[in-house]
Amino acid sequence: MDELKTQDRENTMREIYSILEGGLQREMHKGEYKLVSEWVSGFNLEERATILNMLKELTNKHIRID
Repeated sequence: MDELKTQDRENTMREIYSILEGGLQREMHKGEYKLVSEWVSGFNLEERATILNMLKELTNKHIRID
């Protein structure tokens, strides 16, 4: 069960990084990855999903405006 939670967290983090890099239109720096990872580490599964959905919504609105 813990392995599944770890895999889910890793997948969520990869998706969050991808969304941020897409919105920034650049690769994130090592320090930025660390900052985001530390920020998200305090969230439970539901909270991570909420943040992920909010980032997707924000990015989609940004793309439509551009």
